[in-house]
Amino acid sequence: MYIGRFAPTPSGDLHFGSLVTAIASFLDARKNNGKWLLKIDDLDRPRVITNSVQSILKTLESLNLFWDSTESYQSQRLEAYEFYFEKLLKINQTYKCNCSRRYLINNSKLGVDGQIYPGFCKKKSLRNLDSFATRIIVNEFLVVIEDQIQGLISQNLSKEIGDFIIKRNDGQFSYQFAISIDNKLDNVTNIVRGADLLTSTPRQVYLQNLLDFNIPKFSHIPIATIDKKKISKSNDDKILIKGNQKDVWVKALKFLNQPISKNATQMNLDEIIESAINNWSISKVRALHSIEIF
Repeated sequence: MYIGRFAPTPSGDLHFGSLVTAIASFLDARKNNGKWLLKIDDLDRPRVITNSVQSILKTLESLNLFWDSTESYQSQRLEAYEFYFEKLLKINQTYKCNCSRRYLINNSKLGVDGQIYPGFCKKKSLRNLDSFATRIIVNEFLVVIEDQIQGLISQNLSKEIGDFIIKRNDGQFSYQFAISIDNKLDNVTNIVRGADLLTSTPRQVYLQNLLDFNIPKFSHIPIATIDKKKISKSNDDKILIKGNQKDVWVKALKFLNQPISKNATQMNLDEIIESAINNWSISKVRALHSIEIF
């Protein structure tokens, strides 16, 4: 069975870019008669803003984006993360690292997503102290992904990323690690999300392979930009206004290159959504990294 999800971070109100992702993942799930789950990525507590979760829930509900089952929270999954973390320790695929960010900036090359870690601590005899970060050992094989929108994606983790962190020196599990476990816990089969996460996908696939998880299908939609900058809480033009839900849906469908009924202005929100589900085709989404919206 198809199981998709939307996974916002509660660091503020949903902006247009987030809503496009929510709508795309919702439509893909409903078109495939699947489930659409809501997972709140609240693991990074300093980023969480008070009342953001309630704002997210209300915004989704106002757009008739109703999720299946009760929403889940990363902050309630720490025991599960620890369980799978211990599994990786037992198969000797990790090591401790005490390199600072400044040291890496000064002593390593810049890659597609930050500094490429060359393994400075791989052969160090560091004790298993909680004050050190934990890295996963990667191999030199290509990780290849057939993205349903962006096409064939390949990455040599050893050369382009290096051994990457799965648990920070403050004890917090990394995004790459946590989301990989989340997909297992939720039995996610299909992931529709923004293209800004494309370069991190091979790391998640690598971890899921190590843990013998099923690999979901990936679809990375273009990110919405203003003046060539990704929309954020600070530069969003507040497209979502009370009573403006139909307009948000139409704008999102245009962004996703989906057919829109000629009678959309006369249709109510339920009718627009029903038409959008019936006409949804992920193959029509443009294979671009970003699209300007203004």
